[in-house]
Formats: sequence, structure tokens, C-alpha cells
Amino acid sequence: MPIYEYKCGACQHRFSVLQRMGEGNDHLQCEKCGATKPVKQFSTFASGSGGSVNSFVSGGAPAGSGFT
Repeated sequence: MPIYEYKCGACQHRFSVLQRMGEGNDHLQCEKCGATKPVKQFSTFASGSGGSVNSFVSGGAPAGSGFT
């Protein structure tokens, strides 16, 4: 299961949630203030290629997409 990052619309607190792909935010609450339906954030990811600890590939939005 992937880890998704969310941001609370009420208090701006950012937090991570381990959830199934495609699962919505209807059941989520901010862990700081308890507000419902936080907003999913764009984030980067890292994937291992085997071998050494220092060999990894980091990714995110495609080049030229306007997201960094």
C-alpha cells in the first residue's frame, strides 16, 4: 500500500496516511485539529533498484509539467 500525503484545509497541518490506491479522503480526519476531508498533496517517490543503499531513483511530476 502506498503512503499518501495530505494537508488539512482548516489548520494547514501536513500528514501522511498509508492507504489503498484509489481510496478517497471521505473517512480521513486531520490528526491535529480533527477537521474532515483533508486535501491530497502531490509528492515525490523513491524506488530501489537493488544492490547498494545509495542506489535509488527519485521521481515526481514529469519534466515541463509545472510541478516541482
